[in-house]
Amino acid sequence: MTEDFDWFEPGAWAALCGQVADEELGPLKKPLAELVAQVSQGYNKERDALQRLSAPDMLQARLRFFMPRDLFKVHAPLRELAVAGGLPSGDTWRVLDLGAGLGTTCLGAAGIAQQHGARIRVTAVDRDARSLACLERMAQRLGVRVRTRTGDATDAVPDGEFDLILCGLFLNELRLAERRRLLDALVPRLAEGGSIVILEPALRGPTRELHALRDGLAESALSVFAPCLRTGPCPMLETERDWCHEDREFVLPTTLVPVAREAGLRFERSTYAYLTLRRDGLRLRDHLHGDGRVVSQALISKGKRELFVCRDDGRVRLTRLDRHRAEINADFDDASRGDVLQVIGARPKGPGERLDGATEVNREAPGSPSS
Repeated sequence: MTEDFDWFEPGAWAALCGQVADEELGPLKKPLAELVAQVSQGYNKERDALQRLSAPDMLQARLRFFMPRDLFKVHAPLRELAVAGGLPSGDTWRVLDLGAGLGTTCLGAAGIAQQHGARIRVTAVDRDARSLACLERMAQRLGVRVRTRTGDATDAVPDGEFDLILCGLFLNELRLAERRRLLDALVPRLAEGGSIVILEPALRGPTRELHALRDGLAESALSVFAPCLRTGPCPMLETERDWCHEDREFVLPTTLVPVAREAGLRFERSTYAYLTLRRDGLRLRDHLHGDGRVVSQALISKGKRELFVCRDDGRVRLTRLDRHRAEINADFDDASRGDVLQVIGARPKGPGERLDGATEVNREAPGSPSS
């Protein structure tokens, strides 16, 4: 299958996940949309009941629906590493996947490795043996080398050095102090030039806790590679209502769109938060022209377009009146959350900055497929 499999086609993943679900979990006993709605409720509103998501019915929904949706989330952080020359060198990436579950994050990373002419060798840790069995089955079908270990990811970090350590949507289950202790334990497991990629749901609570974790690394051996371009405290924590997350275009496979609709979930976009850490001081910012990361969707009102960017001087509102639209600032029209902007010639205006017809705007999208 490996030669013919399209690692970047959601429909191919949905078909494979369905086959593995049939083989490992058997046929569905309830409508998939009903199970998907229950899992979504557990992820988003009943965070104290996350252990129930390992029940067989819940695994059906996670494997058949959430995995082909979520495995692409690791792509943008890895593409940003590629921009800065921060991906592992060599033809085999040593990967540690903590809280691996079904392997959503490490198998997503396998696609990026394949794109760069490499393979991954995974050590996957999770407390649910049934989830790991599904991962083993899928990895076998894909030709990915996986060694699984059943247990709590926080009890003992596996020995060895790893080029890439993945924490996909599981750190939020730990207390903040436990997360920091785990990161400290991972430092000696990072190979030279290695990276830690943390993914979290784009919910306010878990994402703001990720911001706090990031701020707490000031005295750590780890440094922030991305998404932050600034080194100071996260400005999102200055109020109680703000948080910074990704919101990227993503269309579910056609077979899963009706399921999403019936379960009341979106199917046109992918949302998540992430943090990429290094111990060698490599920073994405040093490999880009811009210094402001877009942290909002476009705010469009009569006669003007606005964006919030995060940069060294904090979170700044950029405003351009429609009458000042010009070829030199046309990139402002296309900028969206996660993009990086270089803005030359803006003027202070109130609490933000005003762009006029002479303001130059250059847009970079370091995590996009074309980067």
